[in-house]
Amino acid sequence: MRLNRLTENIYYTECDSNSDRPVLGYINGDRCSVMVDAGNSGNHVKDYNFFLTQQGLKKPKYCIITHWHWDHTYGLHAVDAETIAHTKTNQELVRMSSWEFTDSRMKERLISGEEIAFADEHIRAEYPKLKEIKVVPALITFEQKIVLDCGSITCECMHLPSAHSDDSVAVFVPEERVIFLGDIYNDGFYQNHYRDLEKTKQLYQELSMIDFELAVVGHSEPVRKDNILNFLHRFF
Repeated sequence: MRLNRLTENIYYTECDSNSDRPVLGYINGDRCSVMVDAGNSGNHVKDYNFFLTQQGLKKPKYCIITHWHWDHTYGLHAVDAETIAHTKTNQELVRMSSWEFTDSRMKERLISGEEIAFADEHIRAEYPKLKEIKVVPALITFEQKIVLDCGSITCECMHLPSAHSDDSVAVFVPEERVIFLGDIYNDGFYQNHYRDLEKTKQLYQELSMIDFELAVVGHSEPVRKDNILNFLHRFF
């Protein structure tokens, strides 16, 4: 894992497919900074903070979550910042906070369909000791849009349609023409990879109207706007 610099004020970590650690973002403003997504564990957050310190970057004041899936949220308890999520994201986090993370309970959730095999496999890879899993909700919620003024940088956090997850949030930094998308353009992992074509079309239309050049996405290197739009357009 490394912390890479994308623009003057934007950084992102590498993802790790071994335990499904997603990309985490860092947006550096004059007055304060923002973390994008909370990672999949306390250790993931610890590694993120280490690289911030190594590069002389200040601790984030805010952490915005892109959607509820475990790999983007199970590090929330270890984040020392004001955590922000969509209302639907928090509903899912509250639901999962009541789960027991034991081998038997996790197997039961696979049978019931509450959890999927892909997530179960990678949770076990990230957590050799399942008892260390702790799920907590975010402190602040919003419905459609929340804007964070970080000084020289603005973070426009907006709820957008998505076939991947109904609570999906994008974080647009207009001054840098960069947007953080999480997994917003993927299909529905929890719906047997079903892709809602109407939501995909709506997402295409929404992203078309946003003046970004680069997108930081959840599980790969940053992508140019035209590549994102071309990918989405293939489905309709």
